[in-house]
Amino acid sequence: MLVIMAVIRERYLQTSTNYFVTSLAVADCLVGLVVMPFSALYEVLEHTWFFGVDWCDVWRSLDVLFSTASILNLCVISLDRYWAITDPITYPMRMSGRKAAFLIAAVWVCSGAISFPAIAWWRAVRLEEVPDYKCPFTENLEYIIFSSTISFYLPLFVMVFTYYRIYRAASIQTRSLKIGTKQVMRPGGELELTLRIHRGGTVRQRADACHGGCTPEEADQEPLTALQNNGLSRSSTRLTNVAHTKHVPKNFSLSKKIAKFAKEKKAAKTLGIVMGVFIVCWLPFFVVNLLSGICSSCITHEEIVNVVVTWLGWVNSSMNPVIYACWSRDFRRAFLRILCTCCPRKLRRKYQPQLRFKQSQYPLSTMMYSSVSQHEMCRL
Repeated sequence: MLVIMAVIRERYLQTSTNYFVTSLAVADCLVGLVVMPFSALYEVLEHTWFFGVDWCDVWRSLDVLFSTASILNLCVISLDRYWAITDPITYPMRMSGRKAAFLIAAVWVCSGAISFPAIAWWRAVRLEEVPDYKCPFTENLEYIIFSSTISFYLPLFVMVFTYYRIYRAASIQTRSLKIGTKQVMRPGGELELTLRIHRGGTVRQRADACHGGCTPEEADQEPLTALQNNGLSRSSTRLTNVAHTKHVPKNFSLSKKIAKFAKEKKAAKTLGIVMGVFIVCWLPFFVVNLLSGICSSCITHEEIVNVVVTWLGWVNSSMNPVIYACWSRDFRRAFLRILCTCCPRKLRRKYQPQLRFKQSQYPLSTMMYSSVSQHEMCRL
């Protein structure tokens, strides 16, 4: 609930990634509000169900719906981070608000497709009578395999693959930024190498370069650094120099580029921890679920094991906000501002978000860059 309130209240949290996080938080919140209370009551009453067959089917369907939505949201978040880090230049255009809304809608539609229709089908083909005061779940092997694949195994494969690629691309770009170059991973797997040019010199030299068109104060700005992707493939060799301009803003610097990329990397690390907790919590359930459909006699104390792995999976829904609070400074600040609403104004100001400067859009004439192939770079 805190995650949802934070994204609604704080404008600096209203990004595409955090919209996916909000969708995840909604699914987790519904698991805690709708699914877990009835399950706890069912266990306390020693598997006695007092709410009728209809609500039993609805409750089971909601369990599948919300749990699957939580898992698929994690999958979409991993894809979002993969696109943001491996293709940072086109990512803002690719991940628009409309596309984020479409992906969130697709998550919930897909989750609904394997919950309510499947339970309704199972109820229609069920031959045996449901025992009184019981709420059994389907043991149909085909449904178990289908739902487990869509709800867990396929998203797990996507998340492991994307986080491996994220880690690999982040490591390459971090090293490249520190030594003065940037390698951009293209969708086809190629690496683009961009060499930044550093223009130094004294105030007098830069003032002379103005030829009367600017003042020494204007010339004495931070050295120009460009990390823009030049659009060349690794096999190309071209050198482009753009004329020096009158004024180069100070906020266009390598340190800010590195800081921005470090923040993206930290966000990916936070979501990687979320994925790790997700695997620990949900893998036992889906292994036991699949095994029970194939060979239920292979599981000793099956009833106890099912209860343990089911609740372990639901615990994952309560862990995600804790992880955000511990690892994300932005969410931690927003949580504290929400919790300190009734506190004195002086205390609330302590957790005000830092000023954030938007990246200016410079025309081509304000940038100087060069691009060389990796072969040429090695010769240098």
